[in-house]
Amino acid sequence: MAMQWWLCVCSLGILLLAPCFLSATFSLLGSLHPVVGVVGRDVVLPCQLSPPTRLPSMDVRWRKIGSGFIQVHEYSDEGSQDLPGESYQNRTELFLQEFSSGNISLKLKRLQVVDDGKYQCFVKNPEWSREATTELRVAAVAPVFIDVLGPRGQGIGMACRSAGWFPKPELQWVGKNWQNLTMEIVTSVTQDRENLYSVVSHVTVTEGEDNGDISCIVRNGLLETEQRSAIHLSGDVFPRVSPWLVAFWVLFTLVLIAAGACAYFGYTAKRKASQKKRSKEEALLLLEIEKKIWEAERDELLKTIDVVRNALESDKAIRELGFRRARSYMVPVTLDPDCKHPELTISKDGRGIQHDPASLGPATPSEALVAVGREGFVPRKDHDKERGTCRGYWEVEVGNSLDWELGVLSESVRGRVRQEKLERLPEEGCWALGRSEGLYHPGEANTVIQNLGVRLTVVGVYLDLERESLSFYSVNSMTLILEIPVEGSEKLFPFLSPGHAAGKDQGKPLSICPPSDWDFPQKLGVSGSDSQGDSRAPAQTPAPNDREGAENSTGPAIGKTAPSPGQHPAPADKEVEKTRERPSVGEHFQKFFSTKWRTGDKTQQEHQQLETPPRQKGKKNSPNPHV
Repeated sequence: MAMQWWLCVCSLGILLLAPCFLSATFSLLGSLHPVVGVVGRDVVLPCQLSPPTRLPSMDVRWRKIGSGFIQVHEYSDEGSQDLPGESYQNRTELFLQEFSSGNISLKLKRLQVVDDGKYQCFVKNPEWSREATTELRVAAVAPVFIDVLGPRGQGIGMACRSAGWFPKPELQWVGKNWQNLTMEIVTSVTQDRENLYSVVSHVTVTEGEDNGDISCIVRNGLLETEQRSAIHLSGDVFPRVSPWLVAFWVLFTLVLIAAGACAYFGYTAKRKASQKKRSKEEALLLLEIEKKIWEAERDELLKTIDVVRNALESDKAIRELGFRRARSYMVPVTLDPDCKHPELTISKDGRGIQHDPASLGPATPSEALVAVGREGFVPRKDHDKERGTCRGYWEVEVGNSLDWELGVLSESVRGRVRQEKLERLPEEGCWALGRSEGLYHPGEANTVIQNLGVRLTVVGVYLDLERESLSFYSVNSMTLILEIPVEGSEKLFPFLSPGHAAGKDQGKPLSICPPSDWDFPQKLGVSGSDSQGDSRAPAQTPAPNDREGAENSTGPAIGKTAPSPGQHPAPADKEVEKTRERPSVGEHFQKFFSTKWRTGDKTQQEHQQLETPPRQKGKKNSPNPHV
């Protein structure tokens, strides 16, 4: 009996002291020395569990140490979570296959200057926790260039420049035998938005001991490396001035100064004498004449300003009429519930989608978050072979989402979405405008949107398969963003993709706006802070009922009086052609200033886009799509 009691006491003691033994047994090791990485490349921040093993129910957290903790990457065995921090999207990776050997290091991709600092590796399970610190030092180097500026006094001016260094570099000029140049050197160092340093140094090299090879050396103290550029100067390049020529120019300058002084004083004396002889009536008459001349010039200038203002307003009207013409082909577009990614939820009206991965169980085989529309658009050559249309316009409300993509894709790509075999959007058979990490793509679209100065909350999409083009418009400002060619012989379908956003941007919905009347401007239903982007933003009106859609089945649902696409031109076409008959801004400036006016490429391109596409004679247009 005493022996059993003793065994119970020992077992209880072992259970109570097990965490202490575990804490004393395992340790976490970081890097004793700073880890150095290069901007734009990948780096591994080491963290090793000793002895090498994998703890049960283990959580791993990587955080950057600053004024507080910044989340970099988090992993948890519970729920199989493996998420990067908000500022480290698509830039972090853990070596999950090496957890069994105790390797919980972090791979940080595409280094930036702001990544420089200290990082904490924190590991815990229900009975144990440890942390280790690793310091990351970021460095960058760049090529060095020497520019010869030309003669400067008795020497040759040169400049050394280099951009893209971190941390702050050191610059040195050396001559022959690697001796430092003794003349005056002016060096300036600046820092850009990405915290990279640029250095510019100027020096004037004179003929003498500095003649020969001149080198500019820029060093990075952290990497202990340097970049250099050299140039050879011969004695023939230095300016040589004859003393007789210098004396001649000095004498010539003195003569010119004396002649100018005599002319000035003579003119002043004659003017004073003339003013004394001029009577009061003559002075008043001269003032009156000068006043009339000034008034005539002022009136002519005001007329010119009015002409320029009217011409600029006409150009703006042409751009807006191009948007109105595209919008006249508005068609109803709904999403197909049977042709979407399993993690996407489609609204009851078939126009909205939302990504909600937390509501699902195991991961799905498809990685492309895509929902495809029911309606398809037929290429021009197949327009008469099957029922469908080759033109269509619809609008998508993206709100303030930072990650989305929309456009059209081919029928073969649509089949892969239906079969859940599409891992990512392909380059062939997909034409789209998107936004990722706050930037729009393609790049030319990002430039246009930034220049507009208006938030892009509603995107207009115009597909014209007769012209084989896909256009994207900013509905808020009625401006063309991007036009891309569309090639292929397959039927095309609209699609939406909310992207793989995480954190606060995860789950933001996208919605297709219902068809509205052709008249403009109106107010769009923009939610959130983006509704303040542009007070001119138009609003959607209810779509026409089924009866009206049946009566106007050969054209977009834009009201009873709207013309059908392909049968009659949109009202905007006539206004565009009338506006084109007006003289342009360049013609007014040629008439008034007698100089050449060059119209910008963007305006010419917009005018070409507003041209009415060719109409087929003797053929009826096929009805609107409703696949």
